Amino acid sequence: MPYSDDVAMNRGKFGREDYLKYFDSAVFLKTFHSDIQRNGGGPDALEDDDLTGRRLLDIGTGPTIHTVISASNCCDTIYLSKIAPQNRETLRKWLEGTLQHSFKSFFQYVVDREGKGEIPSGREAMLKDKIVGIFPLDLLQAEPLLPSLFPTFDIITSSLCIEVAAPDLAGYEIIARSVGKLLKEGGHIALFGVLGGSFYQVGSHTFYCLKISGEQVQDIWKRSGFKIVGWKQNASLGQHDTSLSDFEGVFHMVAQKCL
Repeated sequence: MPYSDDVAMNRGKFGREDYLKYFDSAVFLKTFHSDIQRNGGGPDALEDDDLTGRRLLDIGTGPTIHTVISASNCCDTIYLSKIAPQNRETLRKWLEGTLQHSFKSFFQYVVDREGKGEIPSGREAMLKDKIVGIFPLDLLQAEPLLPSLFPTFDIITSSLCIEVAAPDLAGYEIIARSVGKLLKEGGHIALFGVLGGSFYQVGSHTFYCLKISGEQVQDIWKRSGFKIVGWKQNASLGQHDTSLSDFEGVFHMVAQKCL
């Protein structure tokens, strides 16, 4: 897939190899997910959405599980996915209970917000019970989940992933169409992402981000066979350190795959 002029201008160098070679899961968690205040209260792709379905796929889970905490209430089974093996290994350690990093403040945030009297450890156990597995995923492939094969999903969630996987706007649309094939007709996708950003920093390494507007995001998903049923856009996400990322806003989108 060719690079565009816009990609060349970004601070971060685009490429899947960046994640395979340079992404440090431990540094990422310490920098962005040490506690809920640092993270700005999210992003949780299903926050405040009334979506239900039997099977859910989370795309680009990364080394953190906060994006699917709410999902444990709305589906029966959850599939996690990420390209970088070091991130999948981090998730496996969390499932096994051997990960040193704690997500307690994120579980506390969710159960407090829902107000049902749950305890964080109970919600964490529920989430673990519903996770089917952690699978390799490459959004730049026509079949992102190969060699794994699954029936289409009821819900797909993704946070801060597609804009760092797409090399340009045309590539973003290719990804949207590939993701759409993983979703059943009438199913929903819930996305959280950044707008207007060109990079984010993890330790000493700068990672690429596609500079995209809210209008472009919505237009691409509409052209890819989706109906936008929910859209929220804000200027910031909690405490925003501009040395770590230059994004100009965040969005939360829910879209339904057209029948």
